[in-house]
Amino acid sequence: MQSPPATAPVAAPPERGTSPRRAAPRLVGWLAAAWLGPLLAYALGVAGVLPVVVLGLTAALLRGGRTLLDRLVLAGALLLGAACAAGLLFSAWPWGLHPVPVAGTALTVLLGVAAATGRRPRLPRPVPADLLPVAAALVAAGALAWPYLRAGDLAGRLAYAMTGEDNSRHLATVEGIRAVGGYLFADPSAAARIAPEGMVWYPQGFHLTAALLDGFLRSSTAPAGPASTLDHYLGWSLGAWGLLVLAVTWAANRLAGPRLDLPRAAALTGALTAACLGSELARFVVYGYPGESLGLAATVLLVALACRPVARTGTQLAVVGALCVAVGFAYLMFLPVVAVLVLAWLVRDRRRLRRRPAVLAVVALLTAVLAPLPAVAGLLRTDQVDNVATGGGVFPRYDAFLALAGLVAAGLFAGGLRLPVWRRYAGALAAALAFAGGFLVYFRALGTDPRYYYGKTLHLLLAVLLVGAGAVTLLLPAPGRAAQSRPRAARPHDRAAESRPRAARPHDRAAESRPRAARLRWRTPRPARALAAAAVVLACAGLAGLPRGTGIFAQPFDGRTMTWAAAWWSGTQARPGPAELAVRALAQAPAEAGVVTVVVSDRRREGYLATLFVATLQGTHGASGPAVYRLPLSEPARSAALVERVPGRIRFVAADPAAAGIVEALLAAHPDLAGRVTLQRLR
Repeated sequence: MQSPPATAPVAAPPERGTSPRRAAPRLVGWLAAAWLGPLLAYALGVAGVLPVVVLGLTAALLRGGRTLLDRLVLAGALLLGAACAAGLLFSAWPWGLHPVPVAGTALTVLLGVAAATGRRPRLPRPVPADLLPVAAALVAAGALAWPYLRAGDLAGRLAYAMTGEDNSRHLATVEGIRAVGGYLFADPSAAARIAPEGMVWYPQGFHLTAALLDGFLRSSTAPAGPASTLDHYLGWSLGAWGLLVLAVTWAANRLAGPRLDLPRAAALTGALTAACLGSELARFVVYGYPGESLGLAATVLLVALACRPVARTGTQLAVVGALCVAVGFAYLMFLPVVAVLVLAWLVRDRRRLRRRPAVLAVVALLTAVLAPLPAVAGLLRTDQVDNVATGGGVFPRYDAFLALAGLVAAGLFAGGLRLPVWRRYAGALAAALAFAGGFLVYFRALGTDPRYYYGKTLHLLLAVLLVGAGAVTLLLPAPGRAAQSRPRAARPHDRAAESRPRAARPHDRAAESRPRAARLRWRTPRPARALAAAAVVLACAGLAGLPRGTGIFAQPFDGRTMTWAAAWWSGTQARPGPAELAVRALAQAPAEAGVVTVVVSDRRREGYLATLFVATLQGTHGASGPAVYRLPLSEPARSAALVERVPGRIRFVAADPAAAGIVEALLAAHPDLAGRVTLQRLR
């Protein structure tokens, strides 16, 4: 009997045609390949292909998702949560993040899953719409990578990286994890010289994932030079941003579902890409928020799967649990909203979940233990609660939020609330809105302007609003004959929807009740539909301010109102002076054991930034912490306070004669410093 097509939502039954006697030698052979393959790839320096192999095999063994991209997104979400959890194992076993044992273990687990379930690797066929979210992610990442690409050298790229000093701390954390082979909190003393103390109990899901993939890409776990270290970190940071755009566009298309044909999907995806680039989400790259990018991407995927679940209960449970763990380890601030979403889904689908009690119990136990682990550890060991009220004021563009909310609400009230998927989305939007509103009320109660972390709640609200942008399609007539006549296997429903009676399927029921002529009234020629989609994307690009940088999300920058992306592209936020000084110090003042290197400049903040990034790129950020943080930013007060804070040996690196004079005056006033303080003039 011929098996169903690969794109069919109904999966084939387990294939168990091989007898146990014949299966045993085959399993032994595959097990040997699972370890010899990574060993050979590592020896040849091509271990970078191994994560792709693991992703492909995971997707091929899953049974859920209609298209190839759906399957890959589900597999990626599952592997992200698994990597965050497995980081605890990597921190304990003797091999750390070495590519061979990590890949060998992953392939062995996949082999065990295949043997236990009887599944053979099988992937759905790709469809043209799969390319849209992928293209959106590539365009968005490439657009924000452009300043780094045009910079040309280390000093140029470092000038842009210095826009957000958080880049130094995240880079040092990635390198600290690579050095110790696991999470910093598992062995804080081992990374004390490399990673900053404040990052030891910070959520490290992004950092461990980046360090793990970096070992595969390099086919090595050894430390690299400053230029290579910075370039790789920037690549992973941009990758996390691209993953966020992929998640937003994929989730929006998934929620819109049957209302989309290819032109409408292209219009929706292009509009969302423009919105991501024109909104404050672009700030994640400008200021260096890779952990938030990854955590928000996982949260967005959870919104999509909570509103339109995967047909197979086991797959849905595993992916939702993995995403909860990923959020907890990457950016735990979003966990309250995630908890509300998951609890609502569990209650709503309780009858379906009762059919898999063992899977539900195992996933629930692992998720309940692992997801809040970084939050609990951080609360017990640090003052994270007090940090909520710190940071600068946040003054968002509420008119932009109002415009987006109005568009989404129009679609919901135009018929979306009659459909289960959009009712669930309305609940998710209400949870995000309540989360942001709660923080606003909290700060008002304190009698202050909303602070830094209120902005994070608005980032979540913005992402949820963008995911719901597909509700606008509910205002339009249903797609025409070409969309209605697609093969059954290619229609964008899940298997559960296909198995229900026609009256209960999540279509636009108002459209189902209309005469056929009314339902098929949109018969615009294909070229016209393509042009209409392009016009929608251009209109949204204009509203987002991509041509001139003055869109609805524009902010004041140095006396000019523009978007974050426009400010980034213009180069006005770059720090060429500190970057050039840092590169000179890296070349002329290599790191010395037991010596803290301090760059001195008579320009405010220049010495601070140069010292910060020199320490990071030399692998001494943790040891140099007392010479960087909680000190005056201007000379000569900075150097005077620094010698009192740092008890050990200090090497001052002077940018010019004026900076050297500051140190010489300090040494003349305090002769007792001569034994542990030295001065080096840069050429």
